[in-house]
Amino acid sequence: MSYKWSASTVIGAVLVLFAIMTFFPFYYVILASVSNSDLITEGELLLIPRGFNLEAYSLILANNQFLQSFLVTVTRTVLGLAINLCLQLTIAYALSKTYLPGRKWFMIYIIITMMFNGGIVPSFLIVKATGLMDTIWALVIPTAISTWNVILLRTFFENVPDNLEESAKIDGANDFTIFLKIYLPLSLPSIMTIGLFIAVHHWNSFMDAVIYTSSSDLKVMQLFLRDMVIQNEMAALLGDMSAMSHVSSLSLRTAAIFLSALPILIVYPFIQRFFVKGVMVGAVKG
Repeated sequence: MSYKWSASTVIGAVLVLFAIMTFFPFYYVILASVSNSDLITEGELLLIPRGFNLEAYSLILANNQFLQSFLVTVTRTVLGLAINLCLQLTIAYALSKTYLPGRKWFMIYIIITMMFNGGIVPSFLIVKATGLMDTIWALVIPTAISTWNVILLRTFFENVPDNLEESAKIDGANDFTIFLKIYLPLSLPSIMTIGLFIAVHHWNSFMDAVIYTSSSDLKVMQLFLRDMVIQNEMAALLGDMSAMSHVSSLSLRTAAIFLSALPILIVYPFIQRFFVKGVMVGAVKG
């Protein structure tokens, strides 16, 4: 008994240590964004804010390019989430039916796409040939289907008792009604979990925006952060040297990073209860 208690204590301590290691960089970002700029450059910033101020946030939120990038990212995430879920849920529902003609070959075709893909150049040529370049759709449509998500959802749908579907058909329900009224409500944990993955993917996506867009009106949040971190041209980004003289570039960058992560941090607690169930999709059958 004492051995088990000691083992659980060690495991708990290790998990706490990893949690601290994971949380500290993010905590430092918040700390640097609200502390006095002079103390940051002098290396005197420790574990609590010093010279608390919100000037960096005021400058970032007043910047039109930041607001435009934020709006583009929100639009992309909402569109991507809606399109991805609609397509992946319907495909997974169809593939979960054993009576679907050619079901085996459809699954083989889908699984092959997990191991092979055309690469960046063919993808770029397809997006260009279809006229999607420099549009919001270039950031949404090419990644509309995730093979892994389809397989997870199909596995979850297969676990729904057949008796429910048979009873619904006896009452006159068609496949569309069965899908909406039975399968979707029962699949809510998996849908919320995969929806979170999709939303985070679109919110954090960077490379496709670099490849498929060149217009400043379609600059996503990650590109804006890239410009701030790599180019380090704060005057060009914010256009107010007099205001910037009181705020360090580190404070501006950390404020922008925190604001870009804030929406996901706000949304996650509301779906966390579904996440615990959803990560076990397909793990236990029966």
